[in-house]
Amino acid sequence: MDIVSRKRINLLINLANIQRVDSRCPKVDLIKRVADECNFSKQELAELLDSPEPIGSFGALSQSQKKQYMYNICELMAMINIDFQKKLLFQKVAHDLEYDNSQLNNILDTFQKQMKQSQTKDGKLQKQVLVKSIA
Repeated sequence: MDIVSRKRINLLINLANIQRVDSRCPKVDLIKRVADECNFSKQELAELLDSPEPIGSFGALSQSQKKQYMYNICELMAMINIDFQKKLLFQKVAHDLEYDNSQLNNILDTFQKQMKQSQTKDGKLQKQVLVKSIA
């Protein structure tokens, strides 16, 4: 497991504010999916959930890695209700990834449209991988 993947999963954990990997919610499903994509073991994920690391910097990431981070962040933002402080944190992370607010909003709008389109009549979100549908 590489450090870039660990930092990506850690970032999502920090932004999602989750404490348990066994809870049933879309943001946990997103983190589990990313962990699976990165070949991150369930034990490593549980340990990181128990003790998240500081977010850190993103200077060593390639453009492709920054794009992955950004898409995961926007997918997470589309899933949760965020207050003003949390929105500022997401904007700061986007800025650190070299995305401006308009780019953040464009990507976020795409995810929000995808989520609305994927909802069933009873309001439950259908399980699908949104990142792959817009990447």
